[in-house]
Amino acid sequence: MDGATPNVVTEDGLRDLLSDGYLIEVVCNRTAEKRHNSWYGSWVVHAVTKDGQDAKMLVTSRSVFKLREFKTIVGLVSFLADMGCLSANIPLIAGRRERHEASEGFPTATS
Repeated sequence: MDGATPNVVTEDGLRDLLSDGYLIEVVCNRTAEKRHNSWYGSWVVHAVTKDGQDAKMLVTSRSVFKLREFKTIVGLVSFLADMGCLSANIPLIAGRRERHEASEGFPTATS
């Protein structure tokens, strides 16, 4: 093995996987709650194959392995849009999951 950890991926690696046909799976870790005009909770992102067999957790850095956690819906939707998703279906209950497909040609933060 070349030292890479097979079950984690960084944001740049996620972009590469999306171009190879992977999906983004959003997992709700803590049930969302509305405070004033915003929704708060805890969501993490996995890159998964369409058959769900190969899952990789999104981390902030491959050297630190800190799971990338989203605490607001606004932050999560911004991330999904930056990844090329045309819509966002956000699970609000802990344990729920939703998959998203990136669109080719959609303008992203790196385009």
